[in-house]
Amino acid sequence: MTNLLDVDLHVHTVTSACGFSSHQRILDLARAAGRGVIAVTDHDTAAGAVAVRDLAASSGVDVLVLVGMELTTSDFGHVVVFGRDVEYDWGWRKGSPFPRDLPEHWAAIQAHPFRGRMQVVDGRLEVDELPDLPQRIDAVEVWNGGDLIKKTPHLRDELNALSWDYVKRNGKHALASSDGHRPIWVHSFFTRFARPIASVDDAVDQVRSGAVTPQAREQAHVDWCIDGWRRREIIEWHEAGWDWRMLGAAAGNDLVEAEDWITTFRRVRALNGQKASLAQICAETGLSPTLAADYLDIVDEEAHSARKRSANGA
Repeated sequence: MTNLLDVDLHVHTVTSACGFSSHQRILDLARAAGRGVIAVTDHDTAAGAVAVRDLAASSGVDVLVLVGMELTTSDFGHVVVFGRDVEYDWGWRKGSPFPRDLPEHWAAIQAHPFRGRMQVVDGRLEVDELPDLPQRIDAVEVWNGGDLIKKTPHLRDELNALSWDYVKRNGKHALASSDGHRPIWVHSFFTRFARPIASVDDAVDQVRSGAVTPQAREQAHVDWCIDGWRRREIIEWHEAGWDWRMLGAAAGNDLVEAEDWITTFRRVRALNGQKASLAQICAETGLSPTLAADYLDIVDEEAHSARKRSANGA
């Protein structure tokens, strides 16, 4: 049965300069997970969401795409908005103040409020004071996969306490999102709606009324995502020609294990170039299907990165 309750409300595609997931891949991930609703929220544009929505419309009616974007504001950092007609030019320009006059049929979500605002100094956590949120921001991400998988997984307890306190202090609703820039952490953190989502307007109404609760995949899955991110970083540093050994050691990685990740990546990439199937790659490398698929994701991501490096160097 299609799941119309659990939604990842913050997902990026290659439309974002920092995104690595193709539009088709995002749609495939939603379908593979049995998700009937997904929000696509690229940075300062709804173009990626429209592309996913068009793909969904041309290939079936089983996925409702919430068209949105992640605003880069001058006063409240990143704010996710989604709703009917977000894709039209309504005057948004990156770096502007958060607009207080958003349409009533749009939802606005404060994304990762403490990102870049907390650090451990001499064993003590230091946190910047955050501004009070305006009335037109409806909800806050108390759990964000970008923080809890990639940026500061070691501070999960601290982020949890700070975020919930911020929600309560501002009288906002709490939800969770993956902030998935790469396929590995899409759907790792998500929001559960109180009733099956019937339309874009219904999704907005439930967020704005607080009929939502933050959710996370089981800890074993989150841990798997964290390990997967460490693997991706090593491979990314190697492929970019950086000193991956120095960077890996500084990040606390086992360099023997890291070298094995690079070797396995190169084998999978070669087999993929030979049009080997997933089953053949598993047989050749000894990887499980899940891990082989993850390496194939890295192959796609690194091809994307190589194209970006080439374009930037041109």
